[in-house]
Amino acid sequence: MNLRSLRYFVAVAEELHFTKAAARLHISQPPLSRHIQNLERALNSKLLKRTRRRVELTASGALLYRHAISIIEALQQAVDDVRRSERGETGRIVIGFFIGATYRLLPDILRVFRTQVPNAELALRELTIAQVPEALAAGTVDVGFLRPPVSNPLLQTRLLLREPFMLAVAAHSRFSRMRQVSLAELSQEPFVMFQPGVSVLYNQIMGACLKVGFTPKIVQEARHPETLIGLVRSGAGVTLVPASVRLRGSSGIAFKPITGPLPQTEIAVAWRRSNDSPLLKAFLSAAKTSAKEVKGFRRDPQPSK
Repeated sequence: MNLRSLRYFVAVAEELHFTKAAARLHISQPPLSRHIQNLERALNSKLLKRTRRRVELTASGALLYRHAISIIEALQQAVDDVRRSERGETGRIVIGFFIGATYRLLPDILRVFRTQVPNAELALRELTIAQVPEALAAGTVDVGFLRPPVSNPLLQTRLLLREPFMLAVAAHSRFSRMRQVSLAELSQEPFVMFQPGVSVLYNQIMGACLKVGFTPKIVQEARHPETLIGLVRSGAGVTLVPASVRLRGSSGIAFKPITGPLPQTEIAVAWRRSNDSPLLKAFLSAAKTSAKEVKGFRRDPQPSK
């Protein structure tokens, strides 16, 4: 028994006529008859009742027909799935991300990707920035969002977003009435700060403060921007966060442009160099498209009124 014999049998079972079945299959009738006879011998079962005027399915023939249809449909589904997978239209992709990527960039990328590849399965894993390259190298995630630089030679990165820092202060703070604030003006203020070793933002902020002549008076450290914002709202101190954090909306908080030697913060997408998955390529294409759209987001915020 082989797939061709099953296809030939299905044609006869549906046409109930050897000549019509042969025409449908674009073959002559004798080879079709031989295939059916060989199939019956292989199964040791009579599949068709033949008379001069008609062809009928036996009980065994009807049973084989139902199974043959299932087999042929399953095979076609397998072929279609493999072809879609090769085109990057289906499959499963595991995405590692840190919380800062969710303010603007990641939601837009997921929206574009789901539109372009609706049959793909997405699995999202929230990690710290330090954990993302580790998970990529270990193969537990397929693609990740992080803040560069990345030193692991197994990984490849593509920069997606640059944005400035902003000063976050309590709404009742004296800084809330200022159009912008210089970094040096914060020298005597208590700071709530990102945890060292968890985010590159800690080193960027510390380095900028040292350049203008002071070391921040850190009263509290936290891993996530939301925690820092909550501490600022409570009056614990001031903090510096990427501009996109303000998109979450925070009552009781004023965001102010900050002047000084602060670098821009960056978000990149990273993946293993050895990963040549078509689905990964489709995701990276969606990330590139979304990053272009995000360029419409004002990176140099206007002073709050």
